[in-house]
Amino acid sequence: MKYKKSVFRSLSLVTQLGLSVITPIFLCIFAGNYIDSRFGTKTVVPFLIVGTLAGGRCAYVLVKKMIAAEARDDEKARAEMLKEAREHPMPTVVKPKQPSRVRTSRDETDREDGNV
Repeated sequence: MKYKKSVFRSLSLVTQLGLSVITPIFLCIFAGNYIDSRFGTKTVVPFLIVGTLAGGRCAYVLVKKMIAAEARDDEKARAEMLKEAREHPMPTVVKPKQPSRVRTSRDETDREDGNV
């Protein structure tokens, strides 16, 4: 059974997004907490804001790269399909026209006159 790449890419994207957003937030919280305990200042909230912004930027860059990679893969697949179509063109089948099964008024008048 063959799986599509997009399923695995989506799964990896969700995992990477979660890790790339949570990691800067936690690192900034721990850094702010360490600075607070060491120097007695109140820097947890500013560090939390910086961590959130950094996580958002990481998510944006990651999604932007994934969209570009998927567009490249789609273009590559489209080019391969066109190449395949040029190498092995589909034969054109011409089906003859079928006679109409609908009788016209002209047919009925010809029968009445005996011209048929």
